[in-house]
Amino acid sequence: MTHPASSHLNPPMPRYALIAILWTVCLLSVVASLVPAEESKPPVPAAPKEPLDPEHAQKAAESLALFKEHVKPILVKHCLDCHGGKAIKADFDLSTREKLLNSGAVEKTAEASHLYQLVTHAEEPGMPFKLPKLSDAEIGHLKRWIDSGFVYDAPLVDQKDPAKEREVTDHDRQFWAFQSLSRTPVPAVQNAAWCRTDIDRYILAAQEAKGLHPNGEADRLTLIRRAALDLLGIPPTPEEVDAFVIDTDPNAYEKLIDRLLESPRFGERWARHWMDVARFAESHGYEQDYDRPNAYFYRDFLIRALNADMPYDQFVKWQLAGDELAPNTPDALMATGFLGAGAFPTQLTEDEFERARYDELDDMTTTTGVAFLGLSVGCARCHDHKFDPIPSRDYYRMAACFSSAIRSEIDLDLMPEENQKRRETFEVTKADLVQKLADFEQGQLPKEFKEWLTKYDPQTSLNAWEVLDLGTVKGDAGTVYSKQPDGSSLATGKAPAKENFTLVTKTKRPTIRSLRIEALAHDSLPSKGPGRAGNGNFVLGNLKVSVTDAAGTRDIQLTKPRASHQQNTGDLSVAASIDDNPTSGWAVDMGGIGKDNAAVFDFAEPVGTGEEITLTVTLAFPHPNPHHILGRFRLSITDLADQLPTVGGAGPDARVREALAAAKAGAEPASEAGKTALEFYKTLSPEWQAQRVALDKHIASGAQPQLTKVMVTSEGL
Repeated sequence: MTHPASSHLNPPMPRYALIAILWTVCLLSVVASLVPAEESKPPVPAAPKEPLDPEHAQKAAESLALFKEHVKPILVKHCLDCHGGKAIKADFDLSTREKLLNSGAVEKTAEASHLYQLVTHAEEPGMPFKLPKLSDAEIGHLKRWIDSGFVYDAPLVDQKDPAKEREVTDHDRQFWAFQSLSRTPVPAVQNAAWCRTDIDRYILAAQEAKGLHPNGEADRLTLIRRAALDLLGIPPTPEEVDAFVIDTDPNAYEKLIDRLLESPRFGERWARHWMDVARFAESHGYEQDYDRPNAYFYRDFLIRALNADMPYDQFVKWQLAGDELAPNTPDALMATGFLGAGAFPTQLTEDEFERARYDELDDMTTTTGVAFLGLSVGCARCHDHKFDPIPSRDYYRMAACFSSAIRSEIDLDLMPEENQKRRETFEVTKADLVQKLADFEQGQLPKEFKEWLTKYDPQTSLNAWEVLDLGTVKGDAGTVYSKQPDGSSLATGKAPAKENFTLVTKTKRPTIRSLRIEALAHDSLPSKGPGRAGNGNFVLGNLKVSVTDAAGTRDIQLTKPRASHQQNTGDLSVAASIDDNPTSGWAVDMGGIGKDNAAVFDFAEPVGTGEEITLTVTLAFPHPNPHHILGRFRLSITDLADQLPTVGGAGPDARVREALAAAKAGAEPASEAGKTALEFYKTLSPEWQAQRVALDKHIASGAQPQLTKVMVTSEGL
């Protein structure tokens, strides 16, 4: 909260306060416009006025004189501070005649007036509150003043502009909660021998003032039971009782207290009291009351803080801003659960988001005031505080401190030693795989390459991926795909919820070992695709391939599915596109949106005879989430097995072909041509590919540290 010494500052009104005011004004305007006009109703005749008392002028003069001479001093001395001056308790304000009349506390006669009944103590609570009753003379003046019309000569306090903000005065700064702690002198007592500490002197002084005497010292059984219940919340065990009772050490009790304070049960017991202050719960509240499964880390922080005797200033600072003061300390982050521990409605309409967010900020502000300041700061949300010197301005300035604080869940490393071992193991395995690959490249790979060159024919070997000519593609939901210059197909029109494609093409390729599907990005697709969903994704739920040749038509078994990128290794993986579940399949979110992606599937048995054959490829997109269909794609086949799932490529380029020809003609392995040829051959070597994939998978998997999800409140998460 803003310190009273700075309350003269006048910062801009926070955005949400201004919105709330504007919203209220608009709402009142709308409500007013909806009230039907009452043009057709006949006018209601006015009630007849009561005849004026012929002694009215005389009574008014008498009442005015009483007010000036007697009543005004009585009200100012005994009533005004609580009812219209420094505060307005019980919504009763007598600072002006109008406010007194509106309060309903006075009637035509004193006997019928509630105010008179209170000052005579005929009704509870007697006034002045908890103070001596007014004298008979003072009560008599009040009675005659009320009976004669309770006239004022002027307001009892200076009338302030209602729109003017409350100022914190020097008197307000003397409020008890703002005073520094002071050391009270230890009281003198008669029986000083009974006292062991200064605390005993305070207790004994109060007893002696009442003529009381302290009880005798409790027996050891009582002492250990009291101490255990107070510090741990559970009774001592019989063994603990016996050990304490027979302990002859003069410091046995001190040792008992030390042992109880060192127990982890101490923090568990006393954390419960602070959790009540912090309104801690492991669910969100409201009707649904959904669980907060990771909120308990705040509770655990409290237990550890109490058991470690954490300094109070650090205890406070971490709960309010641990994420900023110690962002790399797990306990400091857990401590911010204090701010997010309040109730929150988890089912909101769009119109409710802003109100719910402000209520959340109010909860943070109010709880902070109660927990750390001992002040009901929240009262100033709607008006200047009625009792404490807290203007609404200060409330909103304090609430603004939390405006970017968001309750969230983050992953924390709560096992640093174990995770460090995992990282070390990861690095050792990585180094081993790197060395193994290097050994293969230096030893076995050149031998394989030399043998391969003996069979290499520049005219027939290393044919490029053959892009299949699909013509005009049309889905069963009516979507037409236009053929692009690069052989891909691009969706046009509105995307349906689901769609299937049956693609038929012909080829004379002698051998077919693999099928490649390229999912390609395009500016016309949502987030550039490659899918047609709102986020640019797709889910290839089912892929089937069949071939028709002279022997008839048969289905092709697809194996070794692999992709340049896949969303995960479960239901949204490339392998899931050839399983029995039609709604699982290859997807590319989490890194593949707006990019070109490729998936390759090997044929279990090669197909092709050199004669023309027909390939039928079925692509199904039945995912429950709508529009998860490919927006642009291209199909290719090759006679090379175990190809990496790369996008594009038309076989080795001229530079590589020249290097291969030079190597076959006897170029030295150390020459530029020899190095280029060997580098290309790596992509054809099954063993090299297997080792490279193993290394890449290991690197991609990372050290996999075991992280724990924790509820925190942090800036803008």
